[in-house]
Amino acid sequence: MKSAQETNLKMVVDKSSTRPNTAISKSVSQNLQSAEKVFTLDTLVYPWNSPIPIVFVEGSATEMGKQFGSATSATIKRIVSFNVPTLEGLLKKSKISKRDHLSNTESVISRFTESEYLDEINSMAEAAGVSYESLLLTNTNIDLLYALPAPESHGPLFCSFFGAWGRATADGSVVAGHNDDGGRYMDQFLVLKVARPKHGYPFVNPIIPGYIGYHSMVNSTQTYCCSTGIDDVMRNSQVRDDGLPGWVLFRWLGQFSEDTEDAVRRFLSVPNLTCINWCFTSRKQGTKIVEATPKHHAFAKMPNKTGDWIVSAGKTLCTELYPYMARSKHPSNGDYRYDSVKRAVESRYGEIDSEKGIEIMSDHFDSFQANESASERTVCRHMENVGRLGGTCRSLVAKFSSRENEEGLKTEINVSLGNPCYGYWRRLGFDDKLNLISGYDRRDA
Repeated sequence: MKSAQETNLKMVVDKSSTRPNTAISKSVSQNLQSAEKVFTLDTLVYPWNSPIPIVFVEGSATEMGKQFGSATSATIKRIVSFNVPTLEGLLKKSKISKRDHLSNTESVISRFTESEYLDEINSMAEAAGVSYESLLLTNTNIDLLYALPAPESHGPLFCSFFGAWGRATADGSVVAGHNDDGGRYMDQFLVLKVARPKHGYPFVNPIIPGYIGYHSMVNSTQTYCCSTGIDDVMRNSQVRDDGLPGWVLFRWLGQFSEDTEDAVRRFLSVPNLTCINWCFTSRKQGTKIVEATPKHHAFAKMPNKTGDWIVSAGKTLCTELYPYMARSKHPSNGDYRYDSVKRAVESRYGEIDSEKGIEIMSDHFDSFQANESASERTVCRHMENVGRLGGTCRSLVAKFSSRENEEGLKTEINVSLGNPCYGYWRRLGFDDKLNLISGYDRRDA
């Protein structure tokens, strides 16, 4: 009998709707139901059964914070109540004053990015009915959870990515995809923010309500900033306390970068706090991946002679960074997942468009098993089979065209909640100003 890993999870994507394949196999449903029994959270909505909600915001930072906080207030309360006790405990265990931590966070945000982000967090908190301090603390969660009390005591971060351009794609466009992998408590509440800020570029961002930014942002210059984790965690010696919180850094890069090189330059001009692969893609320049600890960085090499595609998924790509990492046992799940996404891109070379990008992000080839068998080693990550509420939480595939079509469409953004193999895909079309022109009915708001 085929299990949830098998390719009878055939994906059906209706270009005119967001409805998924309704013929999910009986064994798939049984596996998902058994995963639900492991968890008793009153907020459990996994597996997702609807398209990602869209929230439109515009104006000044204060105005956008108020709009977003009002639209997602109930969820923000849950996110804050879930995060704050854990984060306060980590600070106390590490003998760091919460007041000092928040003061330092405000200082680095104002010094290196935009002080108006603090105004946005404040207005978001006020609109949602939570305290500014609790929401600011929540926006530093990934940095504290990864580094305290010591990074070598933590497990790895996840996610998968590919970027393709030139001859690798069907028509020379740039296509990039990112799977958000990990735990599902907070990510089950993801919404798609479509923002038109007073400063910087309009942007689209799948985001957890309450966050100022998140690790997958597309802007109107056809620039895409995202990241993947690495199985090798950074050494304790790499920790610094003067870096930008990750979600703030992503917001700044996604809102102000005009192309790949500009995103790289901006990233390298400020201090960061975690050890991940930063993936920057633009229509003008394709993709560059910067692998970085807080104190060192290197550029990933292309995995091919053609130089028109690249992937990242848990594997350390730059051997020169080995001295600054606590190496895990290899080959690791991330090594196998890297091989899986690499194979998925190679097998579609020259044909990659939005459809093929969705196929890549939904791929179930397990390089360890050498067969189609969805698991934590596949691009579309499944962990319900090992009794864990985790895996792929959201998938995004962006396509950047150099010319508008007859309808004025220039950028395609395709987003699905949960595992992309059976998710509801929103297929959105934007013009050159990132105005949403297709794929959305405001009755869905």
